[in-house]
Amino acid sequence: MVQQHAVICGGAGATATLDQVVAVAGGAHVALDSAALGRLKKESPAPKAFQAEEPAAAAAASAAALEWPQARAALFYKLLALVNGRSGVRPVVAEAIAALLNAGGAPRLPAADSDAPALAALAALLQGVGAAEAADGSQLSAADALAAAGVEAPGLSAAERAVLSDGQGAAAGTAALCVQAGKLLLASANAVAALAAEALQADVKALDTEAVEACPHKGAIEAADEIRGLLDGSRQVNAKKAGVGSLPAISNAAQVHGSLLEALNAAAGPAKAELAVAALPPTKDGAPQQAGSPSLASALLLLATATLKAAGISLKRSAAIAERLPTVAAAAVVAGGDAAAGAAGAPAAAAALQQLVGGAAAAVEAGKRQAAEVAGKLALAGEEEAVPSLAAAQAAYAAHKALQQAVAVEALAAATSLRVQEGAPAAPAEPVAAPAAPAEGGKKKDKKKDKGGPAGMLLGKGTALLRDYVENVAAGGSGATAEEDVLEHRLQRLSLADGSADLAAALPAVAAALDPLGHQWQLHLAALRGVIEANQARRKPKIAKGARDMMPDQMAIREVAFDKITRVFKRHGAVSIDTPVFELRETLMGKYGEDSKLIYDLADQGGEILSLRYDLTVPFARFVALHGVGNIKRYHIAKVYRRDQPQMARGRFREFFQCDFDIAGSYPTMVPDAEVLKVLVEILDDLQLGAYEVKLNHRRLLDAMLDIAGVPPQKFRPICSAIDKLDKEPWEAVRAEMVEEKGLPGHVADRIGEFVVLRGQPQQLLATLTEASHPLAQHAESAAALEELRTLFGFLEAMGALGPIVFDLSLARGLDYYTGVIYEAVLQGANVGSIAAGGRYDKLVGMYDKLVGMFSGKEVPAVGVSIGIERVFAIMEAQLRAQAEAAGGTIRETETEVLVASIGGGMQPRRMRLAAQLWAAGIRAEFGYKANPKMPDQLGYALKQGIPYLVLFGESEVEAGVVKIKDLDANTEETVPEGEVIARLQQLLPSKAGRRIVYQQKEDGASA
Repeated sequence: MVQQHAVICGGAGATATLDQVVAVAGGAHVALDSAALGRLKKESPAPKAFQAEEPAAAAAASAAALEWPQARAALFYKLLALVNGRSGVRPVVAEAIAALLNAGGAPRLPAADSDAPALAALAALLQGVGAAEAADGSQLSAADALAAAGVEAPGLSAAERAVLSDGQGAAAGTAALCVQAGKLLLASANAVAALAAEALQADVKALDTEAVEACPHKGAIEAADEIRGLLDGSRQVNAKKAGVGSLPAISNAAQVHGSLLEALNAAAGPAKAELAVAALPPTKDGAPQQAGSPSLASALLLLATATLKAAGISLKRSAAIAERLPTVAAAAVVAGGDAAAGAAGAPAAAAALQQLVGGAAAAVEAGKRQAAEVAGKLALAGEEEAVPSLAAAQAAYAAHKALQQAVAVEALAAATSLRVQEGAPAAPAEPVAAPAAPAEGGKKKDKKKDKGGPAGMLLGKGTALLRDYVENVAAGGSGATAEEDVLEHRLQRLSLADGSADLAAALPAVAAALDPLGHQWQLHLAALRGVIEANQARRKPKIAKGARDMMPDQMAIREVAFDKITRVFKRHGAVSIDTPVFELRETLMGKYGEDSKLIYDLADQGGEILSLRYDLTVPFARFVALHGVGNIKRYHIAKVYRRDQPQMARGRFREFFQCDFDIAGSYPTMVPDAEVLKVLVEILDDLQLGAYEVKLNHRRLLDAMLDIAGVPPQKFRPICSAIDKLDKEPWEAVRAEMVEEKGLPGHVADRIGEFVVLRGQPQQLLATLTEASHPLAQHAESAAALEELRTLFGFLEAMGALGPIVFDLSLARGLDYYTGVIYEAVLQGANVGSIAAGGRYDKLVGMYDKLVGMFSGKEVPAVGVSIGIERVFAIMEAQLRAQAEAAGGTIRETETEVLVASIGGGMQPRRMRLAAQLWAAGIRAEFGYKANPKMPDQLGYALKQGIPYLVLFGESEVEAGVVKIKDLDANTEETVPEGEVIARLQQLLPSKAGRRIVYQQKEDGASA
């Protein structure tokens, strides 16, 4: 037995793990933290106040009881609850439980539907009533078990018995075993499935990365990765003639095993949560305070179902191997193997394998019936009835055993088939002299003939290890080592070479060798994991969908865009802030309407539920509320994340930058709105992307339109989301969505259509809408909105920013938090979508007031704009590449202005010294790393990088104290004193500033 350290229970900041549960269930000792014992003593009643309850009579022995590891896991969970809580239970009770665990004992706990009977039996044991089981399986009375542990029954008060009988520690203990052992069993199932694929010579193209990622379930991708990693280097799979071709039991393995992985992770959550349960004292009337959560039972039921599906598909592979065994044996004879007896014995061996498959299938069917029964109980349980958590745990435990049996059968079947295909191992031959080398010009050795027939089998790097391990065990070895002559004889039998193989007798040894909690198998799994990881390192690298790497020339363009945008922000007096890339999920949800489904949720790490930020506006509102910010004008440039369907050609990614500018605080009406729009116009003018327009509308105007048309208020937001699609879809498609999907009457949709076609020059359309006869002028909400717009248009005209604005009633930004003016910038004639958008959101900050208690319900008005930098960048890149192509050049990757070059040897220190002087003067320079670079290489590098000037010197220049400045664009040079080179360059460089294109290149330009 492997030596294990004692598991510490309690202690400041200590958190138990599921691995520790498994260790204790397997016999590891526990140690109570002294501080935890001190706390128990402090919370427990004084000795004089303790009143022992009269033990109840021993309950009738239950026919079904938890197994020894399950009972120990339940005992450990209860011990953790005691040391975590303040229940008033005396330290002697915890010490008795610890002593029982350290003596290798476990109470006999009935396998009932709920935890209550099992935990009641645990409490009774501590009163000296009931039965227990030792590590060797022997049955003991409660008194004998406690005596063997060196303690007496501590007795219990009524309150202590209530605490010990409360909770769902029994179900959680079994859940921990199922989860941790299940993860190891899943690794076994993946490995054995790979071996079976080789035994069947199956087509495994369905497990390729491209095929699996087409249906991107994380668990399936991981399972396929493992199977492929083990098969790396195999010539037994994808056999076009000899194999079974595409077999569903192989093709679907990744999806089924991936589903099991996801179920294991789902069950791990509530099992981990139970580790942190703190026992509480009962209420004054003796009622328990800790009701069991149905999430544990639901997760375990899901785990049972997924485990049984994995067992079922494993048995299908085993049945296929058994059915094919006679054909495989006959083919081995034809291939030249000495397997005539094997061919004769193959039908009997196939029948034996089918019988083993049938036995395992019976266990799977029994597991299905058990799971179905539990599902019925869970569905019909009333609110006040006990949750059948233990029954669900038992179903998962039974399913785990069924899968373990199925995997053992599959491993035995695969090992047998492969041994039959390869033939019996030949007896060691007498050493023979090495063949003489062929004479010069003689015939070359035929390597293919040397491989022979079946002996040429080549398995995967991982499956070869697994095959040796399983074959050794199946042939009667230990799974580790065996004497060569004995093992050889046993492999002869496994190959059916002597006409027989007792496969039924081999199965228990294989099952024991593949026990997921067995130390020898865990070591072997670690070796297989090493093979998988080594193979993964050689895989072709790829990038996640919807993301991209930025090349140096692309980053140069991006930096130009950022610089221009930031200059505008700073010109208007904005300050910069930063917020975390992730937020509490509750912060983000409910702020984006139907787009909330695009939020990336992070995996629960046992703490806060987090999501990646969807935009920068909601985090800004949270920032203002949390820090009590009054008036602020801020900009923020950072990445955001959306689980959208990416359209890379149109600049739509899952990870992308946003550039936000917002003004929060109380100001005169429309003043900050006008400045935000002015900022937007300045940015688009400075970026010089082409002709553009800024579509503008008002949210209150939009709501009034819907109200006039007859849309019920509860449908305003869904209908707005449909209207928001008018820039991408024709009115007919949007109308169909309103009527068929949103349930809007046709005449109401048609009335909306009369409004959304209105667009035009702001002041002209405003004059039309404010006429006394117009419906919008007669509606109170829209009339107020139109007056705000009148003010806004006046401010924009005063600042010279009204020109690109288009008043468009079809604009309906889909985000729920907008309350006033909304706008969106688009390039005219470009199919890239909006390049900037924003609006007023007066109530968003107020959503957090109650949460953070900063403003006492006070709302903080805010307005802002977000620049779609990825789309802006895509346009700038396309424009620059077109300019570069027309000029016969490329986009510059660097901003280097001067290359310090030299002729002759020993000049590198001088080049470095001059480069340092240029850097100190603020001149961008390089000096080249080669000690004695050739002039053509230096010149070629400068031309390739688009460096405008070369500062050159050789021995004669050094002696004269001068350098040459060469203008590579004009192909001219001048000589200046070394002390004046900086001043001269500062005169020359402004004419070359801002150049982004390499106009001259030399194809053979080398590194400097």
